[in-house]
Amino acid sequence: MRKNNTNFLEGEMPQVFIISGDDFIGREKAKEKICNAIYRRYTEVTEERFDSTIEPFEIYAERIITPSLFQSVRLFHIRHAQTLSGNELKRLSEILSVDFPEVYVFIEYEDKKGRNKKGQGVADKLAVKEKVKKYPDKFIHLTFDKPPDYKMAEWLTTQVPVLFNRRITRTGAETLIDLTGYELDKLYSELQKLDIHLPEKASIDKVAVERITGASRAMSPFELADSLGRKDMPRVLEIIESLFRSSFYAPACITVMFNHFWKLLKIRAFAAEHKDRINAFYRARYTAQTRIAHEIGVATGLLRSSDPEKKAYPVMILSGIIDQAKSYSSAQLRSIFEWLLAFDVGVKTGKVQPTKQAFQLLCYKIVRVAEIAEGDLIT
Repeated sequence: MRKNNTNFLEGEMPQVFIISGDDFIGREKAKEKICNAIYRRYTEVTEERFDSTIEPFEIYAERIITPSLFQSVRLFHIRHAQTLSGNELKRLSEILSVDFPEVYVFIEYEDKKGRNKKGQGVADKLAVKEKVKKYPDKFIHLTFDKPPDYKMAEWLTTQVPVLFNRRITRTGAETLIDLTGYELDKLYSELQKLDIHLPEKASIDKVAVERITGASRAMSPFELADSLGRKDMPRVLEIIESLFRSSFYAPACITVMFNHFWKLLKIRAFAAEHKDRINAFYRARYTAQTRIAHEIGVATGLLRSSDPEKKAYPVMILSGIIDQAKSYSSAQLRSIFEWLLAFDVGVKTGKVQPTKQAFQLLCYKIVRVAEIAEGDLIT
């Protein structure tokens, strides 16, 4: 299986493109890029897509090795190959083994992970590994599998050169994820925006992401609550500026902040009763740590018991919420709840004006709660 790269677009291109994986957006973009390259090379190109409601697969597949009467380059598209029967896949494998000039074939299938590995059946019946290894100039297998969240940044560094013909640095990828999240459609949308605004061949680095993605994106109260939990005051002030530029609504924002710190209090309560499990969490690594994090998440209501263990990684570990709970004492959290309640009641009764300055002061008190509680600097 060849690694995803753009080298095959230069010089002689392969004739058979086998594209698999559950990253549907990446698959479509890669196929679009390949088709565009083919159209740039030839003046006459026709495309034929298999439709089982119009003709049997046998007749469609036979046209791949049937010479064209009009001497045009032909593109054959076979989508959802996992729905073909075993005999149809066997016949397709035989046809692909024959020499056919001026023809390009796109075969797509969804990889099914776990027990029902339908995609693997397609790869076996088409002898994909054998064909790619024996005839690398004719066959290429491009895989587009969405990675787990903790591998997303590394994955972007390999996918962006394939899809956008430009490099993205690791810090650039991490910053993009921080600003956009892990949903592929949002990530690809921002990458397209970056591709449009950056000079040709320029790398996507942290500065570019912050300038282009960060400047146009409205931040959320959830990001504010998380930054308060991390005691990151510069980031807090940046998010407040963004909130007040868009549609700041104090009661909704206070609710999100309260819920976030309530989660920290629940984690602290669990830690007080189960010190051995918290200590085990910090000693463990990788899978073992994820398993303990899932246990903590279920016990504190941050995860459902039906949630898979791997979900604990983004919710409990990557978010740093357990570390946040460790950085606030229970007494400090009670002070924060009192301040949030007073601000909320004050806004709703008209005693407090939800100005930017008033809200900044509230957030400052939360971040500096340890000093304020000791020295009573601000009441």
